[in-house]
Amino acid sequence: MRNHCAIALLAVGGLLSSGCNRPAPATADSSTPSSTTAGSFDEKAARGQILGNDSAYVRALVSKNVDSLMVYYDPSVVSLGKTATKGTSDLRTSYNQAVKTNVRDLTFQSGGVNFSNDHSMAWDHGTFSQTSDGPNGKPVKTSGTFLNVWKNVGGQWKMVAEISSS
Repeated sequence: MRNHCAIALLAVGGLLSSGCNRPAPATADSSTPSSTTAGSFDEKAARGQILGNDSAYVRALVSKNVDSLMVYYDPSVVSLGKTATKGTSDLRTSYNQAVKTNVRDLTFQSGGVNFSNDHSMAWDHGTFSQTSDGPNGKPVKTSGTFLNVWKNVGGQWKMVAEISSS
């Protein structure tokens, strides 16, 4: 059960953590991180970038590509689930364990993306479901909720906090 919760947490965090280094608007089919440009803030484009990052996270987790997940996180990230994980080094260790459970059928439904008044922070939330290998390799279905907190760092959205429950 603990592994499934960790996987669910990682999956949720990943979903919410996708997107950071691309000057063009991200799409749900792009695994390239996204960015915002200086000047006036385009909330619709930023929302699309964050949701695109979430989609890229799903693809990276299912394909077991931990390096692709980590680009969406700020070095000081805090990930909360059954336990607290602090920093990208510990988070990478958690994801390396999570991908060993053969995560599949991972889906998420966004409940929305919101922004701080100065557009330096954003948060998105929603629900997720997934299947992974449990004890003795038997498939285990998990579902839950997530909340991701994003920080705009130099025009790139980096996840600074993620919370999931399952």
